[in-house]
Amino acid sequence: MRVVFIVIIIPLFWKILSAQEVVVPYSLKKMVDQSFQNYPRVGEMSDLVRMSEVKVSFGKAGYLPVAGGDLSYRRQYPTPAIQFPTGGGQYQEVKIQPADNYNASVSLVQPLVDLRTSATINKAKSDLETSRDNFESFKIQLAYQVAQIYYSIIFLNKSLVVQQDQIGLLGTTLKQISVKVKSGDALTYDLVSTQVKYTNAENFYTDLSTQLSKQYNMLNMLTGNTGTAYQKDTVVDQSTFSVATGSIISLALQNNPEIIIAGDKIKSAGWDIVSANRDYLPTLNFLAGVGYKNGFMPEIDVPEFNYFVGAGVSIPILAASRPGLQKKMATINLNASKLALESQKVTLNKDLLNAMDDIQKSRKKLSGADTLIRQAQLAMDLASDRYKYGVITNLDLLTSITNYKDAQLSRLQFEYYLLISRMELCRLAGVRWW
Repeated sequence: MRVVFIVIIIPLFWKILSAQEVVVPYSLKKMVDQSFQNYPRVGEMSDLVRMSEVKVSFGKAGYLPVAGGDLSYRRQYPTPAIQFPTGGGQYQEVKIQPADNYNASVSLVQPLVDLRTSATINKAKSDLETSRDNFESFKIQLAYQVAQIYYSIIFLNKSLVVQQDQIGLLGTTLKQISVKVKSGDALTYDLVSTQVKYTNAENFYTDLSTQLSKQYNMLNMLTGNTGTAYQKDTVVDQSTFSVATGSIISLALQNNPEIIIAGDKIKSAGWDIVSANRDYLPTLNFLAGVGYKNGFMPEIDVPEFNYFVGAGVSIPILAASRPGLQKKMATINLNASKLALESQKVTLNKDLLNAMDDIQKSRKKLSGADTLIRQAQLAMDLASDRYKYGVITNLDLLTSITNYKDAQLSRLQFEYYLLISRMELCRLAGVRWW
């Protein structure tokens, strides 16, 4: 019973471990589906998979019979003949081959024993698996690209709101300084410096708007949509793209697309070696043919029905494909593929550790962002009151406003960087959330 329990619980535990689920909006999943349907590159990758499927069928055709028809005419000179003495010094010529040779026939060759074809089929199947995994890898990359653009649009819109507030505060300050300049309570320099701050804020708003437009263009290109299809009120919380990092490395070694493709290449290189070894093997074929031709005694000029049935062995002696060189190249390719897999594992481990470090760094920065915002807001409110009574300079007031809005923008950046790092961790682990 204990053994049965272990056999049952291990697959269930592994299923729970590998089925990492992340929280994403429905509108994002819909956009990913649209990108799978509308992005031309997806259709191209799908066609490559179908091409590999055809190659497998083409390899299996090596087991099928090969039939061919032959129509020929040949004029022969001299014509072989035998002289028979008839007496009295006379001879009669008897032709043993006709001068005009006709042939109309159909022949059939059916492989009976062919070990080379099986290796070719297995190689094609391995390439098909690689094509499918390449397709899945591309879909994963595309899905995460759409997600990154989707959330960048959300954060850019939030940043625009913050920047609009800053422009509003600077506009109010500009009006106050204008009144003070007219009354002689402020210098023209204060007015000009505020106008510079206001213009810079407007320019930054324009930059954000341009970035947002570019993100929309990219999203529309990937999804095949037009317009600004996204969910403005999407909530980005701590559960978005959050996975258990304790088992993420083992999960990534199993599901990472690059690791899977590297393993496929090793299998394919192994079948290249098998194919090269089997090029030395003979093949046994069944032979058959039927048709009409002349040249049969005694009426050698009259075409007659004929057929043949037999078997033949094809033994490679000096193949044009040079199996020895093919095996050497396949062996080198296999070793290179194994090293590529180890290199990919090392790179994956480094990328996972970097992503987890980025998550930890962003969390630390984000934890103190709210406190910084409250402090900056309090400093801005105090600076506004003190400026009204002439206690501080205009520069101090502008600095407090800028610090407050910079603190808000920094918090948005920390949120975005944390989300991108968690998203990268999921991508490396091959987590599919769509």
